[in-house]
Amino acid sequence: MRRSIAALTAVLATALVAVACESGPTDAGASASVQGQRAGPDVVQVAAGHHTFVTSHEEIGAGWTTFRFRNRSDAPHFMIIEKMPVWEGEQKTVEDSRSEVVPVFQNIMDSFRDEGPTFPEAGFELPAWYGEVTFVGGPGLTSPGETAETRTYLEPGTYVIECYVKTEDGTFHSTEGMIEGLVVNGASNASGEPPRGRVDGRVTVSSTGGITVESAPRRPGNRTLEVAFEDQTAYSHFLGHDVHLARLDEGADREALGAWMNWAVPGGLTDDVPEGVTFLGGVQDMPAGESAYMTADLAPGRYALVAEVPDPADKGMMVEFTIP
Repeated sequence: MRRSIAALTAVLATALVAVACESGPTDAGASASVQGQRAGPDVVQVAAGHHTFVTSHEEIGAGWTTFRFRNRSDAPHFMIIEKMPVWEGEQKTVEDSRSEVVPVFQNIMDSFRDEGPTFPEAGFELPAWYGEVTFVGGPGLTSPGETAETRTYLEPGTYVIECYVKTEDGTFHSTEGMIEGLVVNGASNASGEPPRGRVDGRVTVSSTGGITVESAPRRPGNRTLEVAFEDQTAYSHFLGHDVHLARLDEGADREALGAWMNWAVPGGLTDDVPEGVTFLGGVQDMPAGESAYMTADLAPGRYALVAEVPDPADKGMMVEFTIP
């Protein structure tokens, strides 16, 4: 989805699109988690360390790519993938995001908390080029100790990976350094979509129909779901829709989960996940007409597919299924 700069300007007046993510143990522990793991031309290992992403690749070939995301921290994270634009003849990179975007978002969040800006020199105005960033998926919300897999198609270009979960005090994890660059070169990784026989279910998501489970996994195990984006739009929190997979333990509160999915409310999208909810990945925002695949180890139990939008249940964007 491309955001118009006009829509982004409106965000600054009333709300914030966050960019962040946190961690727990150590960078060394995260680094160790990507060593010795399979990382081929179509598989990128990513681990969450202490306010960092540790990746097995800084440059990959174009094509269908699996991102295997291990959360080695004490907080929930995800990894949204953003294709950076060429603006006025200049390729924008992660350094531009770090210097021109992250500080602005943090300043806006500080103002919501009636605090002085963390980066007073950055002000509250996003650069014009940010309206041309395209979101192309990535692993969804993943709880501490869990591993998520998402397979998505990447064209050649310059990308940024980041997460915008907040700490409980309102600091974006990217402000702490959890934002990195990725280059996709013109070479093909010669990989394709998962064969139909290896896909265990399919869901669609749209602004009008919500999340629809066309078919769900029927048994426990390592299962793959196709997620198809029928359309894309900006909601009242100025983000698009996505799909996250959560295991719901006994006593999990659907209403609390729905409120938590909105960054724009106190306590929303923070390190403090509602009790009884374990996130197992998903697919981040993608343009209309695109699809990606998420893979998770599903034990018998109750699960929810939920979008990071305000009041997801009211929009048909929180649906449940059960693994017998």
